Amino acid sequence: MTQIQEEIYKAIKQMSEKTQFTEFQLVKKIRENTKFDGKKKAGLSLDDMLVVWEKLREEGIFYSIHINSVNECLLKKEEEDKGDLVLDAKQRRRKSEKSMSIITSGDLTELADKSSKNGKSGGKNHEKRSNRQKLNIRDYFEE
Repeated sequence: MTQIQEEIYKAIKQMSEKTQFTEFQLVKKIRENTKFDGKKKAGLSLDDMLVVWEKLREEGIFYSIHINSVNECLLKKEEEDKGDLVLDAKQRRRKSEKSMSIITSGDLTELADKSSKNGKSGGKNHEKRSNRQKLNIRDYFEE
């Protein structure tokens, strides 16, 4: 399993007392655990969630994944295995992921690299703009 998949697995285990939770609640838990500060409105890749879902199934812990009309995932704890996702829902979600911001293992690896170099965790240092220029629209119309 990749680093993000391991973090998803840990977060689901920590949230196991809840009967259902959204993908974004899961992301929030991952952010708390890893102290990741970037990609504020990011989601998770469906493929990463499915790998974790399979591992949980092997352990006898069953969750069903529901994808709503806005392609957000909802995980519900089940007593028995409900089977795989509908193919149409998977395809719809994967297409929408192309335009979504997704947290990947690379993001968490960057975080680990930055914290080991700087001794602190956190996002980027933003450079301030040094040269501010005003645009005068009237100059264009006067000519």
